[in-house]
Formats: sequence, structure tokens, C-alpha cells
Amino acid sequence: MFVYGGLWYLFTITTYGVWVPAGLFLPGMIIGCALGSLYEILKEDIMGDPEIREGYRVTPVMVGAGAMMAGYTRLSYSLVIIMCETTDSINLFVPMTVAILISRAVSGIFTTSLYDRALRTK
Repeated sequence: MFVYGGLWYLFTITTYGVWVPAGLFLPGMIIGCALGSLYEILKEDIMGDPEIREGYRVTPVMVGAGAMMAGYTRLSYSLVIIMCETTDSINLFVPMTVAILISRAVSGIFTTSLYDRALRTK
């Protein structure tokens, strides 16, 4: 998952720097899913947490995707709705909301939105 997420990160920064409309929403979602899955793998392997149930791995993967996208797009409530509609699971609403709001707040401290920077450069 580390290599997969790293490759997608390299693909994303390469297409962002080129004047070709390649999109940023889906690559950000893929990188976030890779980070959420990497967290789950590390939790199971290193910490010795053997909780493997049907659908259990979906939660950290989708929460990672939502947090990643909230970090660079600065979307909040609309992103929660988009992600909950994607999964069709109301059980992810609370963890997704918490992760997205924390990610948006932390990223607001360190940097501006990716879309704001793109508008300034154009």
C-alpha cells in the first residue's frame, strides 16, 4: 500500500504541474484510500490487533479518503455527504465527519487550499 500510494502521489503531482486537465478529486481519493488501508494493515500486523470482520476494513479506508480530500480541497459538510453517498452506509457518518473536520482544521493552519493556489497561478 505504501508503494501504491506513493506512485499515485507521484502521478498526481506530475499531472498537476502540466497544463492538461487531469483532475484532482479522484487521485486524492485514491491516495487517501491507500493511506487508510496502510493504517489498517499496520494496526493488524504491528500492533497485533486481529479484528478482521466483514466490512471492517472499509471504515479506515473511506475515512482516510475523506480526510485526505478535506485536507487539500477544504470541503467539509458537502464532502461528508458525498462520501456517505458513495459508501451507502450511515454508520460511517460520525467517523467521517470527525476525520474531515479535523483534517480541514489542521490543513487550514499549515497551508491554503489547492484550488486557491491553482486560481492564483492561472
